[in-house]
Amino acid sequence: MNFRIAAAGHRRWILALFWLLVVFIRPSLAAEDAPVITMGAAAQANAGLVVSVVHQGALGKNLDAMGTVTAEASRVVRIHPAGSGKVLSIAVVPGQHVRKGEVLLTYQDHSLHLVRLEMVKAQSALSTAQAAYQNAAAAYSRGRALEGATVAAGETKRRLAAFNAAKDEIAARQADVDTLRHQLEEEYNSVTESDKNQTSPTDETSAIISPTAGEVQSVLVGIADDLSPAIEVVTLTDMSSVWIVSDILPQDAAQVAEGGEQSTELVSASGKTLLTSKITSVGDMADPATGLVHVISTVPNPEGRLHPGMFLNTHLPTREKTEGIIVPDSAVTEIDGVSTVFLPAGPNRFRPQEVRVGAESAGQKVIVSGLSAGDSIVTHGAFALKAIMQISDLSDGD
Repeated sequence: MNFRIAAAGHRRWILALFWLLVVFIRPSLAAEDAPVITMGAAAQANAGLVVSVVHQGALGKNLDAMGTVTAEASRVVRIHPAGSGKVLSIAVVPGQHVRKGEVLLTYQDHSLHLVRLEMVKAQSALSTAQAAYQNAAAAYSRGRALEGATVAAGETKRRLAAFNAAKDEIAARQADVDTLRHQLEEEYNSVTESDKNQTSPTDETSAIISPTAGEVQSVLVGIADDLSPAIEVVTLTDMSSVWIVSDILPQDAAQVAEGGEQSTELVSASGKTLLTSKITSVGDMADPATGLVHVISTVPNPEGRLHPGMFLNTHLPTREKTEGIIVPDSAVTEIDGVSTVFLPAGPNRFRPQEVRVGAESAGQKVIVSGLSAGDSIVTHGAFALKAIMQISDLSDGD
């Protein structure tokens, strides 16, 4: 009986020792058995390979959502003509991107004809007033010279009054001319209108132009339609910056940090680009129709790549933080579905290391296992090492 108890205890001791060996020795064997990739100095330079020391830190957890590009409400421009007339031509269609100063439409500006007639009358009246002023000035000058001889003092005063009245008349007529000139130069030549393309002094064609680079949202008139300053002709959106609106659940919205940095994926033929933007608004109430809360961020769009109605993958920062080793996105690559980094293993030699990613945000990832603070890893050029490793595996298979 005692022998059986001793034997059972001995077996338990051997089993415990076996598991200790599995736990403590197997990882080191795995590390030793891990393939080592060799890359020469010239190849490293061509791949832009960079080795950096990693450090402990904290990274905010992201919430993934679908975002919709929307024009900023304050950047919608509703264009009205300065005058009245008929539409001659329309040069744009909704959805078209236009440059600042580009012609949107032209119209026969009857108001321009009337203003020019008033200008002719005003200039004529000014010329008449100037002639009257010269006569009054000459009469007053002669009166002063002959006062007390052939001209009575009362007559000199009368001539002075006529002279002052003529001076006031010039000022009034000059004001009329200046007002009409301002109207012609500023109202019929403004950020939204131009008469610079007219071919003659009698040409009454005015052009509605774009006040900024943007996207045409709507054209509200057609050829030969009547126009007046009260009619909206084109709606234009300044697309130099746009809103990205993400809809999320109310319980998730409570975790999103207003003012945090959001990242948005923009996919094109040249690859994926991450756009960063600041969250400007987190809704207080859910939309009754969807039950979701709007999260709005403002994104610069100087090249016009973002258009209203586009759907994009967004990553919203939350208040939840994950502790670990902070590395750039470029340091981590997927090999057979496993997150992997590469560590230096000697001169021009590198070995893969399996890691677990806890969170990622703004081009960074937090590693929660597989690395320690102070480790050196490849932070740029990991993809080239992965390619060499896969080619080596194929060669071994052959």
